[in-house]
Amino acid sequence: MVMFRRPARVSLAFRPARIGSASLAGFAVWMALAAPGASQTSAPRSLAPNADFSKICQPATKPHLTRDWSTWDRSQPVNNPDEMYEAAIAYAEGRSDISRSPLTARKLLEDLADRPWAGRGRAHFRLGKLFLDPAAGPVDAERAASHFKTASSMLNMDASVLLAQLHVQGRIAAANVRDAEQLLRASATAGNIDGMIELARLQRSGKIGSVPQGATDDLIKLALQTLYADLGKGKCGALFEIGTILSEDALVPGGLTEAVRWFEAAARQGDAKADLALAEIYLQGRVEAAPEQFLSHLTRAAEAGQPRAMTLLGERLLLGDRAPKDVPKAIAWLERAGSNADPEAYKLLARHYRGEFGAAADLPKAADVLVKASALPGHTNGILVSLARLYAAGTTGKPDVNAALSLYRQAAARGDVGSLTEMAKLLLAYPAMGRSEEALRHLKEAASLGDADAMGVLAELYACSTAVAPDPVQAEVWLTRAAEAGHVRSISAIANQAGDDPAVAQRNAKALLRAAERGDRESMILLSSAYRSGLGVTMDEAASARWREIALAPGEGRTRAMVLLARRMLDGKSGGRDEAGARTLLEAAAQESDPNAQLELGRLLVAQRGRSEDVMKGVQLLRESASAGNAAAMLALAELPNAQLQVTGKTGLEWRQAAAAAGNVRAAITLAASAKDEPEAARWLTRIASLPVCTTRDMVELAQAYHKVPGPDHKENARLWMKRALADTQGSGRDPSALFLIGRAMVEEVGGPASKNEAVRYIQISAEAGRVDAMRYLGRGYVSGEIGESNMQTAVQWLSRALQKGDAAVAADLSRVAAMPTEAAGRAVETLRASAESGFAPAIREYGRSLQLGFGVPADPRTGAAWLLKAAEAGDTIAMKELSRAFASGYGVELSASASTEWLQRAARAGDPEAMYGLSLAMTLGFGTDVNASAAQDWLKTAEGAARK
Repeated sequence: MVMFRRPARVSLAFRPARIGSASLAGFAVWMALAAPGASQTSAPRSLAPNADFSKICQPATKPHLTRDWSTWDRSQPVNNPDEMYEAAIAYAEGRSDISRSPLTARKLLEDLADRPWAGRGRAHFRLGKLFLDPAAGPVDAERAASHFKTASSMLNMDASVLLAQLHVQGRIAAANVRDAEQLLRASATAGNIDGMIELARLQRSGKIGSVPQGATDDLIKLALQTLYADLGKGKCGALFEIGTILSEDALVPGGLTEAVRWFEAAARQGDAKADLALAEIYLQGRVEAAPEQFLSHLTRAAEAGQPRAMTLLGERLLLGDRAPKDVPKAIAWLERAGSNADPEAYKLLARHYRGEFGAAADLPKAADVLVKASALPGHTNGILVSLARLYAAGTTGKPDVNAALSLYRQAAARGDVGSLTEMAKLLLAYPAMGRSEEALRHLKEAASLGDADAMGVLAELYACSTAVAPDPVQAEVWLTRAAEAGHVRSISAIANQAGDDPAVAQRNAKALLRAAERGDRESMILLSSAYRSGLGVTMDEAASARWREIALAPGEGRTRAMVLLARRMLDGKSGGRDEAGARTLLEAAAQESDPNAQLELGRLLVAQRGRSEDVMKGVQLLRESASAGNAAAMLALAELPNAQLQVTGKTGLEWRQAAAAAGNVRAAITLAASAKDEPEAARWLTRIASLPVCTTRDMVELAQAYHKVPGPDHKENARLWMKRALADTQGSGRDPSALFLIGRAMVEEVGGPASKNEAVRYIQISAEAGRVDAMRYLGRGYVSGEIGESNMQTAVQWLSRALQKGDAAVAADLSRVAAMPTEAAGRAVETLRASAESGFAPAIREYGRSLQLGFGVPADPRTGAAWLLKAAEAGDTIAMKELSRAFASGYGVELSASASTEWLQRAARAGDPEAMYGLSLAMTLGFGTDVNASAAQDWLKTAEGAARK
């Protein structure tokens, strides 16, 4: 060992920073002067972090194991307890040549703790540490404390420090901060560095009263001085320890930059823990570093046997984040980390095999790695739940409900309350199992333990479920409790019911704050919105931005927050519709294979009708979401044209059937209503009987399905569902769309004869609230007399209001009224003229036709044709066809076959099937164009295809 004399000056041992009132630079000089030394002939040297420590470091010895201790059992003799202890440490921590095995380590240490040998105290200390290590199995602080007490009584100061920590953290029944202080003072007095640092932390915490700042600073100085002395003796493990102290801002404010230099010095001496520490500092962005520098440290730590480094490296390679994306290498590292008892590695592998990182999903492999993770002593409830969800969805296309339920029970037995709720939901999804009472018990137990999701499900069950008898009082009680517990859907439901009630808004904001502080990301989004709008809280843009930033930060639950925020952007609830912002959020969430993100993004993209690439991408996303069991995605696919569905391998009807089978009640109602025969209708009505029918729209449409389909009890069922719909409308804030549905069904006598006046009243309330389809229905009903006596003046009134709202369909209705010999004809034409002059193309066209044909005004073919020309030039295909007929006949314009065919062609190119047929005929006959049989045939095929759509 090289000895150092005390140097007169030492520079650059640390960078200037503050430890209390003393700078690190000044302290470094003081610490170096205090370092042990002897007379030497060599020149004095500084032990700064940039020194060449290879000349003084004593190489760390790797104990040679003469046997495979993983196969040892108590029947075999132990000739060397020290080797057995070293083997236990190797299995507890893992190293490059030995995979970590906490179970093997515990087995060896339990024997050593009972064996009469000099190292019993160390064995008890290490055994206690295992009981605190999640990777070694369920954490048991009391058993750990028992072993630490035994080791401490044998003067093991490391055990005293960990026992003190359990006291400070309150993790044991006899926790006492004064006992902790005594243990730490004893260990610090004995020269234990961890004891000094933990005592400094305790003093800084204020838990033992006020302690002078200087006293705490002196403890930190003493710890660093002791480490520096160890370093002078060639114990280079001190390099890592010095870096660890300096990196903690609470101990050494501003010491991180200098800590990195000490970690780098330790890494140069082969300390894998230092490599891992540096990699994590760089990954967290606490210190900037080039990607290759980060990757170098992380790789060295992984190759040295650090399981966490293996997992981190695998994750970076999977993501292509600060490392070139390399999936095979990532899988290899994660599998190695898993074999080193790291369940997090298996969780990442499962996410990869579920397709979350861009690869094709392989659900059987995802299940396999989660099974491996569940066999590890340190597996978490989250692993059991993830595996249960896979089995519930079906790893090979068929759900394994019993396997899923078994795993949920295991997680619930280990204290995971959410598993009770998930188990209940699974039982409710399979009513044929006849276990709804069991599901209800699980939900109530979970709710009694504070699970907000269970409360929300109970509210929904009592509101509209076949599992329990409807009970509006119970539904309201559970809805209120769920909202108070921070359940997002319940809070939103109460907010919708309450409108602008400030008291309700304040209660909701408090509930959101509680849930957000517990880490619920969706609550954070709603809380951010509340702070932005001032709804229930004082408006605070900074708080709004802060909660939104936390909600969208990387981590579990982020995708749900993204989807919720995107939905609010699309419906304008976050400050106006922001389609671009929503798309960005949904694309990020969809990359993690979130089925709801895929659903929302798919819907958004298929609506981009002019962009075929977007539409096809949207179809693919909907298909992926549907493949994950999302019934809403199946229904969204069912509503697309069959031409777009070819890539999915199913027709729209097949997707609707899949949605109904997956529990989508709207899909099942549509199938029942459109069934070709009574047996098929009965099949879907039977399916509906096991599903919750919760919205007024579904209730009315189900009543209509029963009304339409023959059956012995169907008329009565139609009456009952109409009755429920009416009751639901009374309690839902009189939603205009619901009122319109009910009124129209009553006009059709769904559920039995009803008062026409009452039916019209419902529809009028809806129309007055702005429902355009209700205005149109009233206008047409008063024209036809379907809703009472024919009344043209009232008809024109409602049709005019619909036209002013931009309803293109009613322009033709007003034109027909104008053609009738009634007093309302002139008003109908005047309405069309006013709308035409404002530039509304359908009104321009119908006003032109009225002038052409003399509807409600003297005929003026030329002026009428001029208005038709304006409408056609504005893109109205009906006007194009009318203009084509005018040129063909010379009515109001000069006779021109070529102009007639030209306008017909423009309408055909705009997608009008009737115009396509006409253009095909014109090309066949040579009317206004050259004869072109081939083009005529092409247009005919196009027309037939368009008609089929």
